[in-house]
Amino acid sequence: MQSSFYPAAWMQASIALLSLLLVVVTILWALSAKKVRAKRLAMQKSPAGQITLDSDAKQVLFANSRFCELVQLSNSGKSWQFSCPEHLTQLIALLEPYQQQERVEGIHWKLEFGEHSRVLLIYANLQEHHGRDLWYINAYENAQGYSYLNRIEQEQALFANVLNSIPEFIYFKDADERLLGCNQAWAALHGLKPNDLTGKRLSDFLTRRELSLSQAYDSEVLAGKPCQHTEWFSAPDSRQILLQHNIYPLKNQQDEVTGVLNVSYDVTKWHELNRQLEQENQNRLSSEKQLGRQNNLIRTVFHSTPDPLGFIDDKGNFIGGNEPFAKMFGYTSDELLGKHLTEVLSSEQLEQHQVQNRQILETGKPLRYEELVYLDDGHQIWYEVIKGPYFDDVSGERGIIFITRDVTERKATEQQLADAIMQLQELSFIDSLTQVANRRSFDEKLQQLWLTHRREGLELSLLLLDIDSFKQYNDNYGHQQGDEALRQVAKLTSRSIKRGSDLVARYGGEEFAILLPNTSNDGAKLVAQNVLENMAQAKIPHEYSEAGEYISVSIGVATVVPQQGVDYGELVRIADLQLYRAKHQGKARYCCAGDSA
Repeated sequence: MQSSFYPAAWMQASIALLSLLLVVVTILWALSAKKVRAKRLAMQKSPAGQITLDSDAKQVLFANSRFCELVQLSNSGKSWQFSCPEHLTQLIALLEPYQQQERVEGIHWKLEFGEHSRVLLIYANLQEHHGRDLWYINAYENAQGYSYLNRIEQEQALFANVLNSIPEFIYFKDADERLLGCNQAWAALHGLKPNDLTGKRLSDFLTRRELSLSQAYDSEVLAGKPCQHTEWFSAPDSRQILLQHNIYPLKNQQDEVTGVLNVSYDVTKWHELNRQLEQENQNRLSSEKQLGRQNNLIRTVFHSTPDPLGFIDDKGNFIGGNEPFAKMFGYTSDELLGKHLTEVLSSEQLEQHQVQNRQILETGKPLRYEELVYLDDGHQIWYEVIKGPYFDDVSGERGIIFITRDVTERKATEQQLADAIMQLQELSFIDSLTQVANRRSFDEKLQQLWLTHRREGLELSLLLLDIDSFKQYNDNYGHQQGDEALRQVAKLTSRSIKRGSDLVARYGGEEFAILLPNTSNDGAKLVAQNVLENMAQAKIPHEYSEAGEYISVSIGVATVVPQQGVDYGELVRIADLQLYRAKHQGKARYCCAGDSA
């Protein structure tokens, strides 16, 4: 009996234990489900947008109605779907940096819905639930945050404009050699554009030698110490330029070095000038030593040079100068000798010279500048002035040497050259044959008007004109007569517009364009009709034309209000399409977008 009793008792006890465990599990599951339902009910009643997100599975487990309203989230019964899948990707990317902290407090999430935007303020906690890490997120609509982000974008655009207006070569990068940004000048130095370089490593476009040199100095700067060095650089146009690099550490708000800022200056001309001045000074010092033994020869050379030449000691006293030099200050050489700067110069001139003289004596480096001098007789003379330090080996005296040269004639030549360049620039925007604006001028004007009309919401109209059967005209009348016909058409077209803001341009070959700012479709049609009437009244013979016995034109008319994201080439495309219609409807007419075919 004992052998059969114990197994039966054991089985009964096991069944009882399993039943108890099942009851406990059922109770715990019911409590957990009740807790989840209570939590979801609380989320539904919350005025904030709330969501439970499994970022690893990229799946929304629950979202209340407020969140669905804010981000256009829909519920199919089994799952929640974003109207724009990119919004889910953006949200996961925003949360990823905070994975270790398990907490997010007040970050901005900008959402784009077509032409509209919305900014949400995000608070979130990362919690484990049934073995999964889930984000519990609160979202609040934040109009102020949108204004803040918009202001940040405007400030970034302003910073980029300011940076690109600086002629020096500027770039900044992080500690991993990745380029964070640069200005237009530095990108052009490498034959590229700023957008082509941002995000790349220096090794992607620098030579091995340039990269090695950069890394050698960067290690010092990343340790927190600015440095400066110069090197010769081969520009894209094969010029050799001397760059002075000033390298500074970039620091974050915790004063930690996170990258490198490099500001480079083109000092090629300054280098050449220094070399030239050094050579001149060496030559003059050598001459002075020789002339020191031959005083008479010194006087002869010193006073015979037509260029002003003089000396001032470190205390500001005139210790020598030839007659042209003394004449600059309104004295003779004997009268000027021994006078102090305060007796000769005005207070404004005195301050300028004293600052320059101190700089030269402290640094030992010369200065070069140009100065306009008014003589007592009313004449004005441009002088090129070189001021450098001098040192007398015999007496130990030091001071400033003035080497000046009359460059009045050169300045006049430079002004004439500048005037000629201005005239050439004006001519570069005019078609030499027809004397109307050329294609380059048209493209620049169209691009400019497209931006202003898009900003102000104004209508912009374009007419494209093509001379009918012009090839037959050239073949039968000759190219000289064809050129004359182009000039006549240009004059008649220009006569058809009334406003100074309208632009007539030779678009190419026998095609012309009329650009009409702030002009409606009806206004553009009126101009097209004027062109056709002027051409008809001119009666320029063309017996080989398919459209009639006189030269005529076909016109395509287009009017649009420029929109964000649409290129100005769209206006040209529409006008060109209407010109095609006019050609195929019999020529010598205009067709307008929106009219029946």
